[in-house]
Amino acid sequence: MNSQLIYHILIDRFFPSGSEDKNGNFKGGTIRGIISHLDYIRELGMTGIMLTPFSHSAAYHGYHTVDLDEVDPHFGTWDDVGRLVAEVHSRRMTIVADFVANHCHSDSPIYKDGNHRDWFRRDTKGKVMTFAGIDCLPMFDTDNPQVRRYLTDKALRLCSAGFDAIRLDHATGPTYGFWKYLRREIKRRYPDVVLIGEVWGAMDFRPRYRLRYAVNRLLYGAQEARQLEYVNVLDGLLDFRYHELIIDAIHKKESLTKKGRLYGKIKRHFKRYPADFGLWLFLDNHDLNRIFFECGFDETAMDNAIAFTEQWDKTVLWFYGTEKRLANTKSIFDGTPYADERVRMSLTNN
Repeated sequence: MNSQLIYHILIDRFFPSGSEDKNGNFKGGTIRGIISHLDYIRELGMTGIMLTPFSHSAAYHGYHTVDLDEVDPHFGTWDDVGRLVAEVHSRRMTIVADFVANHCHSDSPIYKDGNHRDWFRRDTKGKVMTFAGIDCLPMFDTDNPQVRRYLTDKALRLCSAGFDAIRLDHATGPTYGFWKYLRREIKRRYPDVVLIGEVWGAMDFRPRYRLRYAVNRLLYGAQEARQLEYVNVLDGLLDFRYHELIIDAIHKKESLTKKGRLYGKIKRHFKRYPADFGLWLFLDNHDLNRIFFECGFDETAMDNAIAFTEQWDKTVLWFYGTEKRLANTKSIFDGTPYADERVRMSLTNN
């Protein structure tokens, strides 16, 4: 999947219909709405799309999963998903799903029925552990064989639906053993499906080899060291280290050319990974400041950052609305609750 341009869509905020539901903060974006805009996306030069999770969820963004068997009714149905996959492929484009294996929402029947107590991680006092300390997001025990089979079956359904790749949300939560199991089972039946992990920050991260991690952290920094732990575990990663490097260069107003310091840093960064390990590049996403904001609302600087990123033989993600220069006006990292809403605005025809 090298040299692809993938348009990253937050389903609920992509050309919403205007039908809002305050419960869960849904604004009205749907799978059918994406289908009706596929030609728009292709005309931008995109060769594929990546969706946020569409399973039944307690929140608009899809990461508070209630039921992995159901498509959230705010977004559509499995028939809509099938049609979207077919329409994308008919345009010779790629489609990527987003899969949450780390946790579910407390409204999930699996959590509520009381029959799956051993499916969830517990601390030394027997209390259920939760994602990011959020009480309503219990974390799966991915070393439990039943949990492994359950989650793998749900990922296999995405493969059978025709998705070409799967983004693995919060890959530092589940164990390495789980990811190896899931990858092995998927490759047995769908060898061409690509598994790309989100490995970002220290939360829930546990190195496979502590000495190697310590040396890599000393040599290259913490984010690079974390990413290197997933070589031979997954097919590739969203390259947060690349994002760190280029945002730092933008802030320092370094040259984004082949003669600049950044170019050499990036080349050395890429060489630390096997040639067949996918590093998917991006300038922003739903958890980061938008690139136009990071560039100080300088259109030339933003265009240069995009051109610099697209020169590499890598898959590149475009966050929806980048083409319209959507941007937050305040950083989402100022400690304000729900500040990420600042980068998750609705894309409309206006």
